[in-house]
Amino acid sequence: MNDSALRSIDAAASTLTTDEHQRAASTLERIIATDPGIPAPTPPRRGRGRRRLAIAALAVLPVAVGGWVLLPKGDDGAAYASWTAAPKAVGGHLDAINGACREQATGGSIDMGRAKIALAERRGEYVAVLYHTDNPDVSAPCLVRNPAGTDTVDVVGFAIGGSNGPAPKAPAEGFMPGQIAQFADGPVSSVTDGVVGSEVVGVTIHAGKLTVQASVENGRYAAWWPGRAFPEGPNQPSGRGGPQEILTYDLTLADGTVVHNAKASRP
Repeated sequence: MNDSALRSIDAAASTLTTDEHQRAASTLERIIATDPGIPAPTPPRRGRGRRRLAIAALAVLPVAVGGWVLLPKGDDGAAYASWTAAPKAVGGHLDAINGACREQATGGSIDMGRAKIALAERRGEYVAVLYHTDNPDVSAPCLVRNPAGTDTVDVVGFAIGGSNGPAPKAPAEGFMPGQIAQFADGPVSSVTDGVVGSEVVGVTIHAGKLTVQASVENGRYAAWWPGRAFPEGPNQPSGRGGPQEILTYDLTLADGTVVHNAKASRP
């Protein structure tokens, strides 16, 4: 799916005027003013918006063992208070988000000239965009803060993982995990993506105490959540190719069957 096609199916709201932006920002400030633990919102700006790379993780790892990126631990906080377990349509300003994410990929190990947006999702004030090339099979999730209705774009994390070969196909009722990235420059957040079979219409990810409904589109899934993908502590058991993740998966099939604790397939 190309960028224009994605915008055509996204439930974007109409462009807000400057006065509407200011009223929305003032309302949000009043709502959170009683909670000192939540940072004050950044006033929306016209144009392409602010761009700040909090952390960028670049790695190319074999899909067969699952790409992984493990970054330093951050403090918990209220930054992701708006997060929702189920994804929503991105809404407006996808062009600004796309531009900020592509800028962070400069010099990385994914050909952004050929990379397409496989899917995009909004959870509260944050948007995750998944870029992908089929051959070689490389995916790059980008997580940004973009309060709905504004063109403010702050890049929280960008990761790259994949293999040198073509993208594999998952069994009809199965899935193949891709990379798992854990970002930490402040509150910890994680993102993962992978491939699903033709009969899989839903993926639910359990990350510790959190349950996350992934986005599924065109044979791929992706999701992000506020929290860890790997256990805490310096001496973690090592899985194949890296740290052992804490994730488990449920698959929903086209006939309504739910496969709990589904086991991943390997190429």
